[in-house]
Amino acid sequence: MERGMAQAPVPLFQVQPWVTALFYAVVGLLFGVLAERTTYCIVVATHQVMGVKYSRVYEMILVGLAVSALLDGLLVASGAVPAVDAYRFFFGVGWWALVGSFIFGFGMMLGQGCMVGMLWKSGQGYIVNWFEILGMMVGTVVFAFPIFNGLNLGWWWSHYATLNVPNGSPLDYIPYLLSRFMSIRVAAVLVGVLFFAGIMAAALYFRRERLKWETGKGSPWTSPYFYGTLFGLFMVASFVFMAGRGFNYLGVTTPVGLFTEYLTAPFRGFIGSANVAVNWYQTVAIANAFTFFVLMVMAGALLSAQARGTFAIRLPAPGTNRVAEVLIAFLGGIILAIGARIAEGCSVGGFWSGLAALSLYGLVYTVGIVTGSIAGYYAYVALSSWAASRGASTGSPVIRLMVGNFDASGLIASVVIGLAIAGIGVEVMAYNGYLKAKLAPAVVSQWSLVLVALGLFIIAASLFINLVRARGRGA
Repeated sequence: MERGMAQAPVPLFQVQPWVTALFYAVVGLLFGVLAERTTYCIVVATHQVMGVKYSRVYEMILVGLAVSALLDGLLVASGAVPAVDAYRFFFGVGWWALVGSFIFGFGMMLGQGCMVGMLWKSGQGYIVNWFEILGMMVGTVVFAFPIFNGLNLGWWWSHYATLNVPNGSPLDYIPYLLSRFMSIRVAAVLVGVLFFAGIMAAALYFRRERLKWETGKGSPWTSPYFYGTLFGLFMVASFVFMAGRGFNYLGVTTPVGLFTEYLTAPFRGFIGSANVAVNWYQTVAIANAFTFFVLMVMAGALLSAQARGTFAIRLPAPGTNRVAEVLIAFLGGIILAIGARIAEGCSVGGFWSGLAALSLYGLVYTVGIVTGSIAGYYAYVALSSWAASRGASTGSPVIRLMVGNFDASGLIASVVIGLAIAGIGVEVMAYNGYLKAKLAPAVVSQWSLVLVALGLFIIAASLFINLVRARGRGA
């Protein structure tokens, strides 16, 4: 789309709400399986880089970012996705993006999981990441009232000011800024190629450092470049499917933050209702398309771990202070939630999506999250080491509940998560009318039914997986 043309979004698909729900549920399930098998986590990658100066995980993550940026640019350049759909529902950029991304990067290192890592580690049974999620819920509530209103962020997100671009403005889309010199399609492919080249240069640097220590070529099907490309295709699929109908990149923090709403609704908490003080929860509906993505990433990781026999209740490692590790993760969850909400994005919805969107926001977020994660790394090492010096734990960090040949621990976790997802479906239907940000009746009914069905599917799939594995142990 050229300068001066209408800036209205141009939907590529018009589908029933249940189709959107199922699409993001399937994407989330496959994403969770892949993340659990490849240990996708910026926190893991950062520890590797700070320790041995290279990281296969960071190579994979960077390749995913590069592929996303290149393909999204090519889709706009080809006209398959209108340029307006690349930025119309995206964030703006300002001081809040830099400050929030730094806080998020710092918090995720204390929490011991980025947004993807937090989900698959929770699905694999890591207790510290369960507390990280709980901390994130608390942090989102803390943000919702004093910080959201105190910093007047609602104004900053929606108004132009000095060095501030509001949400949905084309001025945040770098190809648009170049369109005074060339067509926006040419600009889109140019910026996409530049982003791809810059990000891949970083990936190749890590590869060079890795090859100083590794020998043998290995299988191309298990290389970080193959897996990274797969992750990039998940982002591209979302970019095309949701184009013109809403935020069409991937995101995590909003639905995780809204889980607090699900927990408080039965107790008449209604922190997103119209009869409480103005807060962040009143700006978004209790459920969105990414609710399905987030829930099924965790479920996919859980089912994958059971299928591979890697699921267990996992305590912090021996040699650490286990109580302290849990408390540090909880604190990290609070901090990262506050940072993510100030910046309007996390390691997925901000860092990855921002670069895939070819945006100024993405470049600013990259600076913040990288510097914040480095600072958070040193803070975590200092806190963890100090706590361990006060009393280190011993004994096995793995807990399993075996009933004969049957591993019941995974099934119990699946039942809990399955019933929780089904319960969220019931809550969406029951409490929608009490909230300020309401969903359309058709969306409520269809999404509720899909959530209930997904909860039952997780329980049934887990039972099947564990019965098969039990039969194999007995053979």
